[in-house]
Amino acid sequence: MYRMLVLVFALLVFGAPLGTAQDQNQEQDALRLVSDKTHDVYLSYWPKSNDTWLNALKKKDLIFYNNRVMPPAYQDFGGALQGVHSPSYNISAVRSEPIGNANREFPWGTPAGLHDSPNFKAFRFVHIPKGQSIYWWRQRLNGDGPRGTFIWQYPTGTTFGEVLLVTDPEGSDWTFELRTRTRTDKGWTMNVFRPFTTQAELAARIKALVPNWKKRPELVAIVTGEDENEDTYRLVNRHDLVTFDATALSTSLPAIDHELVRKLLDTPFKSALGQEWKKNADGVEAFAPTTEADFHIVPKDYQGGFVEVSSKSCMRCHDSTLKHARDFQAFRDWYGRVRGSDNIFSFHIFEPGSISHNGMGGEPNLRQDLIDAGLLKQWREDNETAAEGEYYQPEATSTSLGNSGFGQRGGFLRRR
Repeated sequence: MYRMLVLVFALLVFGAPLGTAQDQNQEQDALRLVSDKTHDVYLSYWPKSNDTWLNALKKKDLIFYNNRVMPPAYQDFGGALQGVHSPSYNISAVRSEPIGNANREFPWGTPAGLHDSPNFKAFRFVHIPKGQSIYWWRQRLNGDGPRGTFIWQYPTGTTFGEVLLVTDPEGSDWTFELRTRTRTDKGWTMNVFRPFTTQAELAARIKALVPNWKKRPELVAIVTGEDENEDTYRLVNRHDLVTFDATALSTSLPAIDHELVRKLLDTPFKSALGQEWKKNADGVEAFAPTTEADFHIVPKDYQGGFVEVSSKSCMRCHDSTLKHARDFQAFRDWYGRVRGSDNIFSFHIFEPGSISHNGMGGEPNLRQDLIDAGLLKQWREDNETAAEGEYYQPEATSTSLGNSGFGQRGGFLRRR
């Protein structure tokens, strides 16, 4: 079983908090945005697995980050208050406009499937191949003023990851899913790792852990796959431009003993790529279960069943990066672009201090620790590497060189 880890208040006050970059003595090739202690805590949430690729990834130089060291930010270089803004501030002066930007509502506000879940947390990491860099440039996109938008692109071999945790009623956190996206010369390939990829796998594990499962009605329901509330639902974003529209089978797991949940989450994780959780007689699929329980193998009200585990499926939303809010809803008083670049929402190249939290504009500064580590460079036509026709060659027509989970729940990480 996992050992208990409690990130107590004293760590925040006297030690290195989740959001502080304190590794000033780190070598350039081992940049860390969080403290050594936080790095180790995050690494301890890496799930057990027999997957060779996932285990090898854990041993690489991983740069962990969260919303404190990498505050969510979107760009607006076409309005009166040009600059980099926090999605949490409503820049609109119209009282009827609830948000003011396209970064807090579905499908951009949280990691996919978690927009209704009250008991999840998330942190992220990136691995950039040694000797490679993120290249940035400025480009006037549709609706921009003369300065243009900052665009950046990641080198081939870059891997982004998202570790998703479910919080139990006692406040302890348990990894229930790990998602990855890896840059190739043609785009991004994704993967998702879970302890169970199908209903049958969960049933088999319950049988192994609970020999007398037939005497417990809630376990009988899971093992047999029976769900009297099972039905087909549709999930679609409420904008003029539809980016996400999926129909899926909703299969809800009944509440079970919390200690059994902990044992289930301790099962070695495996790839769910291309897997379906369950399919009904009409051929309608669910790609993950949901639950109304306060603690289970997925968070409460999880909607991952709508999201097929494939690169094509993920691009439905990730293709939105750098698109303007008014591309999705023209006659609405909201501003700026969907955050991120190169199909990645959660990472950006700006100094946290350059992010406006009050609506005021300003020219942003680029993140100095990335520059000092050689991980961020400006693309120029006379670059030797650019002349080789590498991945970062800017395309004049690109508007989405692009989940950060801005809406994720905060709090300390605790695990038993």
